[in-house]
Amino acid sequence: MRLSTVICNYNTRAELARCLDSLERTSRDFPHEIVVVDNGSHDGSAAMVREQFPDVTLIDAGANLWYSGGNNRGIQAARGEYVLLLNPDTVIVEPLGRIVDYLDAHPGVGAVTAQERFADGRVQFTASRLASYADFVLSYTLIGAVLRGWRERRRRRMWYDGWARDATRPIEVAPGSFLMARRDILARIGGFDERLKLFFTDDDLCRRILGTGAAIHYVADYWLIHDEHASIDQVPRLTQRIYFEDLLAYTRKYHGRAAAWMLAALLVPTRTGMALKRTVRT
Repeated sequence: MRLSTVICNYNTRAELARCLDSLERTSRDFPHEIVVVDNGSHDGSAAMVREQFPDVTLIDAGANLWYSGGNNRGIQAARGEYVLLLNPDTVIVEPLGRIVDYLDAHPGVGAVTAQERFADGRVQFTASRLASYADFVLSYTLIGAVLRGWRERRRRRMWYDGWARDATRPIEVAPGSFLMARRDILARIGGFDERLKLFFTDDDLCRRILGTGAAIHYVADYWLIHDEHASIDQVPRLTQRIYFEDLLAYTRKYHGRAAAWMLAALLVPTRTGMALKRTVRT
């Protein structure tokens, strides 16, 4: 088996059906395994997969394992030489064999992503450098408002300012919406860190892939459609809380407990302001 596609789904039945249909349509000349992990959806997602896509391997988790836990279940079940981590709110347009060929031709590359576009054709500016502790402080606290010029310079650098996503190049962080990696590398690093539920999972995984000595590439001449945030937009208040929890967990992992405590303290005005805005809206 050359390729396994793993999709972690939570209450995105219509988007998942569209995604699976696109996979079947573009993979007729490149058969591969498709694994869907359903995180306890209550919208009939699992039943839809059973009825409409009988060739898909369905893992019904029965509970919300979050993005990291659900994908880990799929990775563990995958048998392919390569594993494609794919969001259910994507539409595959071109044969996946093309991106497999890229990895075959570049043995030093451990993972790749591709150009993502909105449904209207606009290119999404995905892929970034790894954020530093200074980037977190500047991005999420009042210090960034005071040091606005420094914050913007660092932000432009982190997002590869001047690169229009029209050229293939090495990157540091690939989006988990479309990330194809060698299965042996994912096994070596242990998949996703489940202490991170939804956010900074890509940063953490890519950081550990790079730590093996393998490169990560953005392949500009392969593209797909991505409708962002189909799952997380359903529960914005919960999503916001988990975002900050994951931010602090990631900070604790790579910058230490003291740095995480300091960032948590600096975040208090930011989180209070966001809570007040929610109250006013409701």
